[in-house]
Amino acid sequence: MRKTCSKPGAYKKRMFIVVEGLDGCGKTTQCKAINEWLTQKGEKTVLTGEPSSNRVGLFLREILIGAQKTDPKTIALLFTADRYWHLDKEVKPALEDGNIVVMERYVNSTIAYQSAQGVDEGWIREINRYAIKPDLTIYMDIEPEIGAQRADSGEIFENREFQEKVYQQYMKQDDMVRIDANQTQNQVFNEIKAVIKPLLGK
Repeated sequence: MRKTCSKPGAYKKRMFIVVEGLDGCGKTTQCKAINEWLTQKGEKTVLTGEPSSNRVGLFLREILIGAQKTDPKTIALLFTADRYWHLDKEVKPALEDGNIVVMERYVNSTIAYQSAQGVDEGWIREINRYAIKPDLTIYMDIEPEIGAQRADSGEIFENREFQEKVYQQYMKQDDMVRIDANQTQNQVFNEIKAVIKPLLGK
């Protein structure tokens, strides 16, 4: 049954699930597994992630692979602009249509990564204050050393030293359900399912 928000500009939604974590923690694999599992259960789902596929998102991908360079505060602004576009054009419409949206990375990533680059956390939270709140944010908790060894996309943030800083920023955030990502894929997925099942209302 859809829930109706009572705030101005409210919209009906099914569920918004976000998966967070360091590079190499297994987010992509688990997001796909969650989406497939929910689909098999008869749920309407949308699988997505950040950066988005719009022009800002594509430019961010160039920055992440080192093809374009800019300062950390601008990166935070670009991620936030991309996020608001993504919410308005894809996420909110999907939720209004009764889908469960499974998203890889969201506000917590910008807070963790750009704070690790020296950007003020309070400022990041302020510019993201209009971003809708997920129903569930899962944090894939893995040691930075292991994540850095697993990461293979070639992005600029994938070195161990920086991932250590990001990890410390994630540890300050208390709005996520932590899952031990040092386990096998099946063990991790079983823990994730156990967290999601009570929220399905079935």
